[in-house]
Amino acid sequence: MKETPWVTKHLPQKISEVEGQGKALVSLKEFVIGFKKKKKKAAILYGPTGSGKTCAAYALAKELGYELVEVNASDTRNADQISSIIGEASKQMSLFCPKGKLILIDELDGVAGREDRGGVAELVKIIEKTSFPIIITANDPFDKKFSALRKKSEIIEFDILSFNDIFNILRRIAEAEQIDYDEDALKMLSRRAGGDARAGINDLQMLSAGTKKLRRED
Repeated sequence: MKETPWVTKHLPQKISEVEGQGKALVSLKEFVIGFKKKKKKAAILYGPTGSGKTCAAYALAKELGYELVEVNASDTRNADQISSIIGEASKQMSLFCPKGKLILIDELDGVAGREDRGGVAELVKIIEKTSFPIIITANDPFDKKFSALRKKSEIIEFDILSFNDIFNILRRIAEAEQIDYDEDALKMLSRRAGGDARAGINDLQMLSAGTKKLRRED
């Protein structure tokens, strides 16, 4: 039986557990809690890969007791797909979580692909009419093809994670998984991650698989 990826297994359960993004997390929580009074009905979280954008959305939904509906933008490039999947989700009340719903559109950079088949324009229409907060993640939302989307969205920057942020994440997971680790080895992994928590967690899982140990020589 294949083991659950640790990036999924150890997702933060509340927003305060997301490392290194204090200012961005305050803005995100304010956006979601004050959604009904906001003129802009979407928030674009942008920043480097592995900086915590997606896990912040999950952690906030968990903390607030909201259902989270995730759509990968790369899989819904044209207007019809976006309308049928995201459009429906943006109107219907949650059957599972009466408190509310968050719609997460992951990896905006992939929505247009090499050619925009009306996907961005359709997304703008959905944002104008949505009954629920829409959170969009992106590495770089400043391409001109996203200009109409930016006008309808709050823009929240996620910083690249520091070595200490990555180390704190890896140490917490190593202890939860009862890994017998050398602190120097964990520090080496944290530096090698280059600010990408996801990469660091994947390396930790791979290197300690089977042995439950992490040494410098690994």
